[in-house]
Amino acid sequence: SLLLGPILGLYCRAYGGYPLDYVWTAGPPWFILWLLNFTMIYAVIAQFAAPVKMNMPHPVILLLFGAFLSAAFYGAAVGVPQKWQFLGNVVGWAYVIGLYIPFFTAGIVAGRNDWMKSVEEMETWCVWMLRTITVGFWILIFCTVGGWLSFIPNFNVFMTANSLIPPVFAVPMTLALIQLFHQYFNGTPPSKIAKNAGAAAYTVYIIHTVVYNVWIIAFIAILKAAGVSIWWS
Repeated sequence: SLLLGPILGLYCRAYGGYPLDYVWTAGPPWFILWLLNFTMIYAVIAQFAAPVKMNMPHPVILLLFGAFLSAAFYGAAVGVPQKWQFLGNVVGWAYVIGLYIPFFTAGIVAGRNDWMKSVEEMETWCVWMLRTITVGFWILIFCTVGGWLSFIPNFNVFMTANSLIPPVFAVPMTLALIQLFHQYFNGTPPSKIAKNAGAAAYTVYIIHTVVYNVWIIAFIAILKAAGVSIWWS
């Protein structure tokens, strides 16, 4: 965190022609630090709370739960003042309230009650429903980011979508990806690629911003070469 966050800022500032200063930001490891916080809180609660016994709800029910989380996410996004959104070096308390805490809790309940078996035995129509919804959200997000839905006067489609979509998209996407990896990648014994990919997961997460920022800078260089004016904010 002391290294990766500042490095990310340094080479972006260098490319933009700004003075080089060491400015601490948590960078990608912020999520791992908060995952440790959640784990410690859970360890304390587990000493007093009884284990929750619960079968996995039907995916359709989980989709409805995702809609409920979107309401909580939207409430936190518009209700928590902007100056408090990043308190504790989180990337937005709306995400903590509407996504991270519910998903961390669901992961504990799922692990204790073997929900993975239900995902593995999911009916075909349900699998394809989740995949279709996920791809549909991809298209909606791409259209929103591209500004193709900005046809409603005095209505910020991008900001509204940003405040509603994440949880209701995350639920079907998570179920679809877990099922996809079970079906195509989680063989017994696992393939060499799958085994190494699992071992490298945290490393890939920690360095991913450095990697994709290289591509962003390459894209900016292409735009500049094409005569497009670049404005640095």
